[in-house]
Amino acid sequence: MNPLRRIVIASLLAAGCAGAAVASSPAVAQAAAATSPGTVLITGASRGIGFEMARQYAEAGWTVIATARRPQDAKNLVELAAQRRNVRLEALDVVDASSIAALQQRLAGQPIDVLINNAGDTDQFRGQSFGKLAHDRFAYLMELNAHGPIRVAEALIANVEAGTQRKIVAVSSLAGSFGAQGGGMPGGYWYKASKAALNMLMLSLSQDLKARGIVVASLSPGQVDTQGYAARGITMPGMVDVKVSVEGMRKVIAALTPAQSGTFIRYSGEVQPW
Repeated sequence: MNPLRRIVIASLLAAGCAGAAVASSPAVAQAAAATSPGTVLITGASRGIGFEMARQYAEAGWTVIATARRPQDAKNLVELAAQRRNVRLEALDVVDASSIAALQQRLAGQPIDVLINNAGDTDQFRGQSFGKLAHDRFAYLMELNAHGPIRVAEALIANVEAGTQRKIVAVSSLAGSFGAQGGGMPGGYWYKASKAALNMLMLSLSQDLKARGIVVASLSPGQVDTQGYAARGITMPGMVDVKVSVEGMRKVIAALTPAQSGTFIRYSGEVQPW
């Protein structure tokens, strides 16, 4: 064979092998998978942000595992599952260890591309102003808003590792940001503390899972009307429609890269201060 031809063929083979190696890397696989529907698990999917996430992901062709404490009692969720075969309802109470363990068993071997820890509550901000603090409500919000997400992430880590996108996100709040001074919101002591704790837990988780190729981030959904204030004629400055917020968060999740793991991102794409 002509020596020059040998060199050309060898170069082409080397380039092909290098290309195959790059294409098979976890980062490239994640980027490619982010543009295609996968499987998403959403906690707290019975109403508000969680339900809208389930609805939008289902419409986009994703396999949706929508969890709630009593999904059979959530009329809108039951209707969504009846309309779309790609929606699977599962019972999950994120503050109940036995409930989480039961879900872990039911989902054994089920890959999850995106795990969205959305379940949480403001507790209507009751008893959260200084001088009138309801100290018996502190443990409830910390358990639900902070402890619940890390419990779920730990229980379902094998499922996320089996997925292609390998992403874990938590719906947090600017109220939990020290840099943003709690979003400038007065009071809200227990809610703010629980979201600040959630942010730290997700930051720590991102560091522990980096070597395993799993991306972890906290999301700020904006001031979403999850309590139906607008329907009652109550408006607040800066209020964000739930559909707009979820559309934005879905774009943020789809664009997440390993380099962004351990960040706090607003639904509109801007990085938020811790």
